Amino acid sequence: MIQTQTTRLRESRAPLRQGAKIIDARYEVIGRRTVWRRISVALAAAFWVAAIGFAIPQVWNFATRVGAFFAQS
Repeated sequence: MIQTQTTRLRESRAPLRQGAKIIDARYEVIGRRTVWRRISVALAAAFWVAAIGFAIPQVWNFATRVGAFFAQS
């Protein structure tokens, strides 16, 4: 199944420039960004930042121990 790329359009109130081409396109409004959507995106971002923040020291500790193991050999 081919997925088409979405292009966001916005209406401009500025006067047209000389020689500007007018593109006639069909478009539909896809859900506006609601307050709940913004809160859920912020919570998801905070979750992933916390998860990565908790994982970094563990990975660093593992890498240090592996390096020390191979340094002794």
